[in-house]
Amino acid sequence: MFENLNRREVWRYLGYKDNQPDETVCRMIEEMVGMVETAAAPKQVSRRVECKIEDDVIWLGTRQVRSWSLARHLQGCDEAFLFAATLGTGIDRLLQRYNRLQVSRAAVLQAVSAAAVEEWCDQCQKQLEDGLEPGLYLRPRFSPGYGDLPLEFQRPLLESLEAGKRIGIELTDTLLMTPTKSVSAIIGITSDRKSCSVHRCVACTKVDCPFRKE
Repeated sequence: MFENLNRREVWRYLGYKDNQPDETVCRMIEEMVGMVETAAAPKQVSRRVECKIEDDVIWLGTRQVRSWSLARHLQGCDEAFLFAATLGTGIDRLLQRYNRLQVSRAAVLQAVSAAAVEEWCDQCQKQLEDGLEPGLYLRPRFSPGYGDLPLEFQRPLLESLEAGKRIGIELTDTLLMTPTKSVSAIIGITSDRKSCSVHRCVACTKVDCPFRKE
């Protein structure tokens, strides 16, 4: 399921950047990869919508949002996918258990499951792109909370996807998703292939993020 899970991403989430952890931590990472493989129940949902941009106002189907950074990211896209994915509640149960029993393992489990949900999203995005008409490509995912895209847009995005009913993603009063290892995003559809290779960290304007790639 997560055969392409990037260990360097796990190291980065643990604060090692590109430096390999010691043998003990590496063994723990592999142990947690196995646990995540067993506990995860990955699901995804997407919806293709029309995309219109007027200055910093973006229409995604019938939903409207104001964001300069998203408008720039979707420039040249006439359509987009609304997208959500999750690893399911089994990962949350694992995290709760290790948070009580062993904090060091819980930290590694957090890092592995964070990398795993991104790997799952990458797999889903490849499937979406493979299903497009010839000559169309997908931009990197852009999530609520990136740049100046309000985190509050999480709610209408998930409502448009019926994510609660279809894959079990709900929002707390503070706009956090449950299950916690879930992702929501907008993915632009474009005919400009060169514009589709930018890493999501480049698309995000939060330059002080400790997880940002160089």
